Amino acid sequence: MVKRRANEAMRSRVSRAALICCFFLVLGAALAAGPLGAETVMIAVRETVDGAPSSPPLPAVEGVSSALFEAGHIVFDSGASGGSAKTAELRNVAQEGGAGWILQVTVAYTEMKVDQGVMRVTGSASFDLVNASTGATSVSDRISASNEGREKIIDRTALGRELGKLISQRVVKALPAPSL
Repeated sequence: MVKRRANEAMRSRVSRAALICCFFLVLGAALAAGPLGAETVMIAVRETVDGAPSSPPLPAVEGVSSALFEAGHIVFDSGASGGSAKTAELRNVAQEGGAGWILQVTVAYTEMKVDQGVMRVTGSASFDLVNASTGATSVSDRISASNEGREKIIDRTALGRELGKLISQRVVKALPAPSL
């Protein structure tokens, strides 16, 4: 009887240990695979100020990236040459980087001096959300914003971040929702 209870206790400990090992194996595999259900988006942004190319860092990239990340998506920037690259080239880079989507953004700012050191900035952005594997455009839209009336508190950088967040709000609606 004592021997039988000892065997049952041993089997129970082995079963618990096996269950714990299985749990950690599944957890490890899930963590290695990355966030479950999150979409990966590669961003390619081109910005100009009064027709001249902007130099990095580009504020629209920051706005788009932070808003998409907060929505649960994985985001990476295509880099300085990404804004001028053709969609076919971007598709290759996106697929190599594991992105399912490409967000192509073009932002044009115009600046006008209103007062000493105060600039009125208007930004106009067009964007396309492209499926990296098929090349199909899921969303294509234009938005604009200005710091009119807020010139002393909103500069071009802050306006660019605002535009990026506005773009992200529209893009998030088109992407599958992340699930954990």
